[in-house]
Amino acid sequence: MTNLDFTIISNNCWGGLTYEEYGLRKNSPTVGGYIFPVDFLRFVANLREYLSKPLQLISLSQAMHREEIINNGNADNIIGKLGDIEIVFVHYRTEQEVLDKWTRRVQRINWKNLIFKFSQQNGATFDDLKKFDELELPGKKMMFVNHPNLGYKCGIYYPGFEEEPFVWNDTFYAHRYFDVTKFINSGIIVLK
Repeated sequence: MTNLDFTIISNNCWGGLTYEEYGLRKNSPTVGGYIFPVDFLRFVANLREYLSKPLQLISLSQAMHREEIINNGNADNIIGKLGDIEIVFVHYRTEQEVLDKWTRRVQRINWKNLIFKFSQQNGATFDDLKKFDELELPGKKMMFVNHPNLGYKCGIYYPGFEEEPFVWNDTFYAHRYFDVTKFINSGIIVLK
């Protein structure tokens, strides 16, 4: 791999696992958590604005996505808020750890080498997928979908979820289905 200093803005833990797979420092504040589709679309469309806001930690009772968080089995996880978007941090033990890593990783963002990753999960609708596909973003972008040939420019078919409403887990086998190294280096999506 030739591209070693990039920032993955992901709607879930895929970015963190990708950094780990390549043995790279995590240069993204979205590592270790997930963002619901409606929030993620607003977040990536106005990334600099949202990341200029301080991360506030809120209780589950304050969360606008409270029911979805409970249904996902994440009622005990730490929830952050940036303006009107929420981030559920699933891989952190303490609030201080969340705040420290968030602050450090925001400072590491490589604004000249951004990668945006979305997927059909956490209630993502076909309209959400279409909106992401059409967004003009300052970097490479890709998204996992549960059916081939849906016509998305940045869509990557993630097999095994065709009978499901969503891609329930895109973090463990994503590298089986497309050439991640080529995508990181060039932005070109090559399916395997």
